Amino acid sequence: MPGNVADDRLLLIDAVADERRVALLENNRISRIWLDRGGPRRFDIHIGRISRVMPEMGAAMVVLAGCDDGLLPLDRIDGPVHEGQWVIVQISRLGFEDKGPKLTGRIAIEGPGMIMRPTGGMIDIPRKIADPQTRDRLAATLKALAIKGESVTLRTSAANWDEAALHGAFSRLRAIWDKAVGAQKNATRPVRVFQALSEIDQVIEHHLMAGAPCIVDGMAEYIRLRGMLRAHGASDAALSAHKGETLLFDSDGVEAALEDALATRIALPGGGWISIEATTALCAIDVNAGGAQTGQNAARRNLDVNLSAAAEIVHQVRLRNLGGLVVIDPIRMPGRAARDAFDAVIKQGFAAETDGAVQIGGFTRLGLYEFSRQRSGADLASLMFESDSAASPGPGRKLCRDTAANKVLRCLVAEMRHRPMGGVRLRLHPDILQWSAERESFRRILGDIFGGLPPCNADPTLARHEYVIERD
Repeated sequence: MPGNVADDRLLLIDAVADERRVALLENNRISRIWLDRGGPRRFDIHIGRISRVMPEMGAAMVVLAGCDDGLLPLDRIDGPVHEGQWVIVQISRLGFEDKGPKLTGRIAIEGPGMIMRPTGGMIDIPRKIADPQTRDRLAATLKALAIKGESVTLRTSAANWDEAALHGAFSRLRAIWDKAVGAQKNATRPVRVFQALSEIDQVIEHHLMAGAPCIVDGMAEYIRLRGMLRAHGASDAALSAHKGETLLFDSDGVEAALEDALATRIALPGGGWISIEATTALCAIDVNAGGAQTGQNAARRNLDVNLSAAAEIVHQVRLRNLGGLVVIDPIRMPGRAARDAFDAVIKQGFAAETDGAVQIGGFTRLGLYEFSRQRSGADLASLMFESDSAASPGPGRKLCRDTAANKVLRCLVAEMRHRPMGGVRLRLHPDILQWSAERESFRRILGDIFGGLPPCNADPTLARHEYVIERD
């Protein structure tokens, strides 16, 4: 892991393949890993067509462009709806497993300095902007801009923006809404009218704008982020490009952390271990004391293992992006004080999320501990493995085609980086060869690696993530 980092939060970005992987290090430990392969994004705005109204569910199904049909709760859109109606909707929650995205008709368009809602006529200035004169100036400017009854929520980062900057930011957000209204009036097919920043892009932007350090492996991504910072008038001193023959994630231990994040069994500091098994219905976590110190009082040993497990469970849930119901089976702890201590560690670990994302249920009558966490996209295992094997830990899990294809690209980058190339031919698994035929971006990256797209042949004897380089 990198040392002597002034900030305790370091962002590592791997952008050498046909996906972006981002790892966040907090106090020199990887706390979260994201994978970005494009596709629908939370807060995207669509013109969709209502295909079915379901009064018994209080919702309607909406046909969207480029993703599965979405579910629109009827209490999240103004006025009655009917089948065939064209509606302006926004993705409020991404789809997962076999469920499509959840939608809302209450549109909120986010920008770097403010959030604009088309209705309501409310002006919201953050409490952190305490100076009365500054608040009055900002409120007066925004009221003059929101002449059509829009609501505006200002971000703290825009506290020092002048009138011209506020006007420009608001105009860009209103233009997005005007485009959506126009598209709805002339709709003939579903269409996405606004693509929001992905969760990864939001994490990267907020991190960089705060001046925190970030290392990028992939020159195109590095140049893009440097341009973004300069466009905002921010310093790019904390942004650096990875240099070296090894890939960034290999040299900084992220690949090893990713392997741990996909493992079923996690060892605990001081002994003991936890078992994590995520299913469609819930995530079950078992705490075991095997290997913990046996020379101490059993009750004290059990408490120590449980408290260590509680902290690790919070870390693993965030790292793996687990959502839904989580049920923990801790080692038996008689006494209220021990249970309260376990509960306190869980609540402290999720402190930033307990305002809505995480709901604590606590201990049940059977001694289990429950909490639920709002789903935010797919978990790591679901993104990396075939859907029918993601919930079956162990060697039986099969890499999905996305994962295997990107693993091939990264391995090729690592093998060919800073080495003479010459003429080569590639042998690939048939699935990956078919993938290369379907995706222009895959072929472009392959061409960049070898200085030209090499001849590729199918080899069914290879595993999906394997390849063979044949030199002329």
